[in-house]
Amino acid sequence: MKISCTAPAQGRRIADALAALGVVATFAAGLLAFSEPAAAQVRGATQPGEDPRRQGSGAKITREADPEDKAKSRDDSERLHDSYQPKGVDLGQFLFLPKLELDETYNTNLFATQTDKRSDFVTVIRPELKLRSRFKEHALNLSLLAEQYLHKRYNSDNRTDLQFDVDGRYDFSSETQATYFGQLFSRHEDRGSPDDVRGLEPTPISGFVNRGGFKHQFGRYTVVSEVGVDRRVFGSVSTAAGTTVRNADRDRWELLARLRGSYEMFPGYAAVTEVSGNRRIYDDSRDRAGFDRNSYGYRVEAGIGVDISQLVRGDFLVGYFAQNYRDARFKDPQGLSVRATFNWTPTTLTIIVPSFERSVNETTTASASGMVRNAFNLTVRHELERNIILTGYGSVAYDQFSGVKNRDAWTYEGRARVIYAFTPEVYTGGEVGYRNKRSQAETESFTQTTFMLRLGLQY
Repeated sequence: MKISCTAPAQGRRIADALAALGVVATFAAGLLAFSEPAAAQVRGATQPGEDPRRQGSGAKITREADPEDKAKSRDDSERLHDSYQPKGVDLGQFLFLPKLELDETYNTNLFATQTDKRSDFVTVIRPELKLRSRFKEHALNLSLLAEQYLHKRYNSDNRTDLQFDVDGRYDFSSETQATYFGQLFSRHEDRGSPDDVRGLEPTPISGFVNRGGFKHQFGRYTVVSEVGVDRRVFGSVSTAAGTTVRNADRDRWELLARLRGSYEMFPGYAAVTEVSGNRRIYDDSRDRAGFDRNSYGYRVEAGIGVDISQLVRGDFLVGYFAQNYRDARFKDPQGLSVRATFNWTPTTLTIIVPSFERSVNETTTASASGMVRNAFNLTVRHELERNIILTGYGSVAYDQFSGVKNRDAWTYEGRARVIYAFTPEVYTGGEVGYRNKRSQAETESFTQTTFMLRLGLQY
């Protein structure tokens, strides 16, 4: 593996970090300038008892529905007691919340390899800006996040990730709402990904996510619909052999539609039926191995939805899924579909979130049509003190590559994290993480341990 550690390269990486911070600062200044007149005209738009900084907190942590998403580890500071939440900048009907985090991580196996393990210290500079609405009705929230990764030894892995989110809700009435979520992103593929090509640098990924939804409740019936259009573009990377891996054959559009209906049989329990479909369209008619990866798929599920006061919320759905590929040489994955997610709040200070899902993910593994993932996750979060949050996370995933023998893999992961707030403006934290992948393709197996310390500043 070719590694570059020259001083000029390090200087360019630091310049990139400063540039990212400059973009964020410029965005913040623009928001303040744009919102100044509104701040002078409108005050007190927040309803009594509402806190726009902590939407979905307490027993209603619906964001925990996907605890496998590692980005949610950044939300721990938002779980602290109200007295340790930042005040923000009052912009009338909006609240502006700037934040800056600095992480120092030690990774025992940076490149996620079975042999020739390379350890390194990684510094992450993470500025974030949030704009939260405080309307009496409706909602509009914006956030801008930049992450600059600086490696002490292997600066070929230095990178900058950017993400811009917008979500909103329009209330036609108390029974009818329309929602939207959009995201623009520029990030890099994880070194432990099944599709990682072992380049000199991680594979860059850019694109966008769009989700539009509609919800209507009439009596005991509730209907939810959603449509989505996603775009993913993968950059090329160089290898130690001096060649270039062209990842353009992974560029694709992903279309989806979902319809969910529920009937409340009696308070706290509902019968649920959900139907969804997807279409995955690749820019190239053939990938690097000559396969046509265009496909369409569907899921049909039924089960029970639970909403018992502030104690238990969640779904248990069972059904059937199938993904059909255009290339006749591919084996089409299909079979039992299971999705279960529960938010259990045994006390006002503790939440336990188990989840399980069986789904089809895209992969560019040669001769494999798709990757069927069977994943169980468990998140436990406890408020030890008003200014101390403890979080434990564990997951077990079994990946099956359709049409390929001796490639299936088990992945075990665990993380323990603590957040300690000195004041509403200053907090610190730490995390210990462990990941172990055991693949039938032995060269893809690895063990990785990380240790992280965090300092956070917010207003």
